[in-house]
Amino acid sequence: MTKQSTNKLAILDCTLRDGGYYTNWDFDETMVDNYLSAMNELPIDIIEIGYKSPAKDNYAGGHFYLPDFVIERIKNQTKKDLAIILNEKDVRAHEAEVLLAPCIDKIKLIRLAVAPQNFLRGIKLAEEVKKLGFRVAFNLMYASKWDANFPEQQQLELLNRNCNYFYIVDSYGALFPQDIKNIFKYLKSELTIPLGFHGHNNLEMALANTLEAINCGVNIIDTTIDGMGRGAGNLKTELLLTVLYQRGIMEIDFDILNKTVDAFLRVKPKYNWGTNLAYMVSGSFSLPQDKVIEQVNKRYFSLNDIVREVIEDVGQLSRKSSMEVFNPGTSCSQVLIIGGGKSAEVHKTAIHNFLKNKSEIPIIFASSKNSKIFRHLKNPQIHLIPGKELQRLKDHLSIEEIKNHSLVGPPSFEFFKDLEDFKVFKLSKKENNYFPGSVTEFCIKVAKGFKAKRIYLIGYDNLFNKAQQELFEENKTVFNHYQKENFQIIAITPSAYDVKKSSIYSFFQ
Repeated sequence: MTKQSTNKLAILDCTLRDGGYYTNWDFDETMVDNYLSAMNELPIDIIEIGYKSPAKDNYAGGHFYLPDFVIERIKNQTKKDLAIILNEKDVRAHEAEVLLAPCIDKIKLIRLAVAPQNFLRGIKLAEEVKKLGFRVAFNLMYASKWDANFPEQQQLELLNRNCNYFYIVDSYGALFPQDIKNIFKYLKSELTIPLGFHGHNNLEMALANTLEAINCGVNIIDTTIDGMGRGAGNLKTELLLTVLYQRGIMEIDFDILNKTVDAFLRVKPKYNWGTNLAYMVSGSFSLPQDKVIEQVNKRYFSLNDIVREVIEDVGQLSRKSSMEVFNPGTSCSQVLIIGGGKSAEVHKTAIHNFLKNKSEIPIIFASSKNSKIFRHLKNPQIHLIPGKELQRLKDHLSIEEIKNHSLVGPPSFEFFKDLEDFKVFKLSKKENNYFPGSVTEFCIKVAKGFKAKRIYLIGYDNLFNKAQQELFEENKTVFNHYQKENFQIIAITPSAYDVKKSSIYSFFQ
């Protein structure tokens, strides 16, 4: 990279917008004041201060909605150009004037985050925003999934007419420098407007890709302090500035830079941004990173499952499983589905007494957490084992105990060596899965195998944290769906779910 190649290079720091994915767009005012003071003294050309969003049903902080007083407070503290971003999927063209009216004469650059399938809709929004007197950047997402000649020539002509910048957004952090070179070579042959690059750091390629973009003549680059940003995060502002300083391209006061970086590092243990193995997998396969994390953290899926499913989808999986589809061969009108809640332990005496003379009732486990409670019962016991659940089950039951139970994997389940000594099945791919990845739906599929019409829930308790709340909403949707299919779903231990309620103790009247 030469000094000449960066003569027209601008740096946009979007910490207050992209970092909001971790803080829910709430930032301490003193921290923002100090950040803005540092930006004033550093070679940052544009500061992106957040989203401008219509009202939503969930809470988000001031840097998501940017009310007038927040914009005014920031504007009074800096002479740098300010930018905001609109998420195109949330804003229609006819809403732009009312939404952006408070930003006129305060915000210079409006950026539009646009999914490829919404390209033309994004152009209409760009037209309306530009009419209001703003400069417009068209940030086209998911670059690692673009075709070789995308956007097409007609689309590039629309960008030239309606936008001031076109941004390549590596949403999955999946690109490599050669990809950058190919994309820029194609775009620069047709586009007359300046180009921008927004890199994510899933594969820790954000710096390398940015330097390649600079070599290719990029005009504007996105960074954040310590890479704070959605999922795996972004190119670190301090890293790019240090490299550009070392190459004699710009002057930097490292003491000022260090002070603002330290301020963000002090809150990093609370939010824990940055890449990890799950984000690396999402980057390698261009998968939505929030979905990968969700499946690993919430649904008991392993990274092996996720990778196998992706490879199978694209026809790369040569080894096919010979596992039998689960078919119990017997029927029972009622089953128990056991969740991971503490109520199973609290009410285990009543549960044991209820099942004492009902050894025919199948017990289906959505989680291994309560498996010990049922270890001495003779009832058929079936464990759903997506992802790492078999390893977890081994923490609760002996190998001999597990051998006496049936293990059932999801429809995409593949046989592996650790399963050789067990009774292992998988669910049929022929049946519709309305909620892919839902362990509770898998349990209901097993219940259908027994031709059960009444499902008793145990251990589907009240909830305490965000991950559990997300699982709660998913399970709630599953229960609502299957109740409409004439399943009687009854919680017999305390539960917050919107299902019929009864009590394990009522069976002894």
